[in-house]
Order: sequence, then structure tokens, then C-alpha cells
Amino acid sequence: MFQFSIFKIPVTVQGWFFLLAAFLGGGLRASTPQEWQGVLLFIAAAFVSILIHELGHALAGLKFGAPSVQVSLNGMGGLSSFPGASFSRKHRILMTAAGPASSIALAVVFFAIAIFLLPAGSSPYASPSLIDQFVGTMVGINVFWTFINICPVLPLDGGQMLRDLLGPSRIKLTCIISFITLGILAFFLWNYTRSIYNLVIMAFLGSYTWRVFQQVSR
Repeated sequence: MFQFSIFKIPVTVQGWFFLLAAFLGGGLRASTPQEWQGVLLFIAAAFVSILIHELGHALAGLKFGAPSVQVSLNGMGGLSSFPGASFSRKHRILMTAAGPASSIALAVVFFAIAIFLLPAGSSPYASPSLIDQFVGTMVGINVFWTFINICPVLPLDGGQMLRDLLGPSRIKLTCIISFITLGILAFFLWNYTRSIYNLVIMAFLGSYTWRVFQQVSR
């Protein structure tokens, strides 16, 4: 674990974050120097992407009056916390949306870099450079992960925004929408990726939604 500050915001990075990123980047399958190079590039891209995403939340929270903020990159991705803060519903929605908005902006920036700044390869069979790989990974992460994150699933950003939009009296409806969306996501992710990890994540999100549903049903 190590710590640093950016824009006077304390950031804690746990070792589990790098293990997760290495796993998602193909660390279990890597055997050649080129494959390990790809894993390291993925870890770097994941670090930058999630840090920018959480800073979007954090800076918005500070703008809306939070007395302090803490950012943590951990084994589940990232988390921004605001000790002692009290936000209006509108500010909670905007603060939550600031994370995905930052990720989308990052994807646009790196897509523009890929189109306008990187030289075209001399041959379609040429191996991409390190910069090419990094830029492509940044675009892929910030498009795919943001798409998943804005789905109306608790406790993802999309689910939190839906909960705040519907209000506290409609938490059950939020949970029902979350369950339906999870089922659709699980179906398509399994058919297109065949990844057990994706199903594990869907199951974790489903268990969280179920706990929320049970709490409001009492």
C-alpha cells in the first residue's frame, strides 16, 4: 500500500488493486516478455483510468461542500468517500455522474490521440508500439468499463443515480431494475466473453442489491 496526494486530495492505493489489474490484464496467461509487457501496460492504464474517475467524484464532492475527501484504489476498483459530508439529492446525482463523465472525457482524449497524433503503421502486420498499445488500452478501458458502470445496477454509479432520481420511497423499484439489468448484463457478458470473473462480479452486485431489497422490505 502506498499513499500520495493530488490536488490536495489524499489517495491510498492498496496492493489488491494491482493484483486485480494484473488479473484483468491477462497476468494468469502471460508467459512471454511481450505478454508481460501487455499486462504492465494494462495495469498502468487501469491505474490512470480509475484514478481520474475517482478524482471526478472527489472534485465534484468538494465543489458541493464536502469538508474533506478520501480516494482509495482497492481490490474492487476505486472509492471516493466524504467524511462528514451532507449532499442534496441534486448534488449527489451530479457528484456520482462526475466519475463516468471524467472517464468518457478520458476516452475521448485518447481516441483523439489515436486518430490525430499517432502515426499510421507502415504495415497492417506490424506490431503496435508501446504508445499505440497504451492508447488503445486507455480507450478500451474507459469505454467498456464506463458502459458497465453507468448501467442502473446497485452499487454502480448508474444504480446510485437511479436510486437518487427515484427517491428513497422507490428503493424497491430501484432494486427490481437492478436485478433485471444484472440478468441482461450477465447473459451478454457470458455469451461474448465467457469470463467466469464477469459472472462473479455480477453475482457480487446481485448479492448487494438483494441485501438492499431485504432491508427496505422489513
